Amino acid sequence: MEEEFVKKLLVVAAAVTGVVFYRKWQESNVRKSTWSNATDRVE
Repeated sequence: MEEEFVKKLLVVAAAVTGVVFYRKWQESNVRKSTWSNATDRVE
């Protein structure tokens, strides 16, 4: 029983970590695109 519980915990932890990293990656991409758009307008 304990092994199954640990496996489930690891899966949940991996999923949460993946979601957090994905959101941070999306935010950085949005910032880069808005920054490039702002610099492009300066031209």
